[in-house]
Amino acid sequence: MDENYISIPAADGSPNLLTPWGSEFAPMIERGVQCAQAWLDTSGEIPLWWELAQTRKTFPVGDCQDALKPGSC
Repeated sequence: MDENYISIPAADGSPNLLTPWGSEFAPMIERGVQCAQAWLDTSGEIPLWWELAQTRKTFPVGDCQDALKPGSC
């Protein structure tokens, strides 16, 4: 595995996911993971896509916003 890319650990029977993003985007990817996990842990009626869209807006436009997506896969 290439150490220059961020890998999302395996979970719930799904394999790990190697992202195309370098370590400088680790905070954005981790935030995507946290957002998706928080959504899974709640029984709210807000769709996951909405939660992710709102979280994505907290990062600068461009690569930082795009890096959030793999963290929520």
